[in-house]
Amino acid sequence: MCRELMPQRAAIAPIQAEAPGLEAGLGPATPMRAGHAHGDVELNFIYSGGLRYFMGGRFVELGAGTLGVFWAALPHQIVAAEAKTELMYLRLPLVTLLRFKLASAFVRKLFAGEIVTDPQSPSWDADLTRRWTSDVRGAEPSALHTCELEVEARLRRLATKRQQKSAPRSPEHKPRRQVEAITAFLAENCKDDISTADIGRAVSLHPNYAMTLFRRECGMSIWQYLIRLRLSHAQLLLLTSDKTVLAIALESGFGSLARFYAAFNRECGASPGEYRKRGVHT
Repeated sequence: MCRELMPQRAAIAPIQAEAPGLEAGLGPATPMRAGHAHGDVELNFIYSGGLRYFMGGRFVELGAGTLGVFWAALPHQIVAAEAKTELMYLRLPLVTLLRFKLASAFVRKLFAGEIVTDPQSPSWDADLTRRWTSDVRGAEPSALHTCELEVEARLRRLATKRQQKSAPRSPEHKPRRQVEAITAFLAENCKDDISTADIGRAVSLHPNYAMTLFRRECGMSIWQYLIRLRLSHAQLLLLTSDKTVLAIALESGFGSLARFYAAFNRECGASPGEYRKRGVHT
């Protein structure tokens, strides 16, 4: 579906702290120079063309007329796009999604790193998503409230739809299969103290080659990806549990509280305590 495009190296954009409300936009889709993450849920609608995402450790395809939903705290990146691809994005604060109390199976899919799609997206999705963008940009309180209600209703329809499914994987390609093997190992062992030798041994690659391959295909290092996995787990615990910050730091794979604070402040722009407080009062 997508023409092959290689992401260029660049610094990874920081994870954004929880926003107080919705954010939306639309326009052409182009390959991203590097992966990024932000601590909310993202909805995409593809009006034309098609694209390939690296998301949740997998390479997946989204075509024209597709509505896709994913948890954006996990590293994601558009790695290829057809010419004249146009999409809409809407970012929904994680605390707002949790307040919706959607079907648990649907929410588990999102937190597992899947892009959940509607394979039979209704024709009115195109007009609806354009209206969301207009409402969010207008920032008029009553329109924003209506928009949030419409987003909730659309997600409820998707969460209860029997044909709901995960975005299809990209066609087989050896480097992508190798990257997916690396991310699968990282996801399973992200809370442990692992080395490049551990990674290489697990995927039957020389450690140096594994590091080079991952950066080439994903625009970020293995260690940057690993830290983001740990932080996404910590973000969820901060908003859904009453565990102490120390307990969350250790449970998320950070060896010490100091390391956790340093990584969280650097990537999220706030301390863990501030992040939790914003979520409680959103």
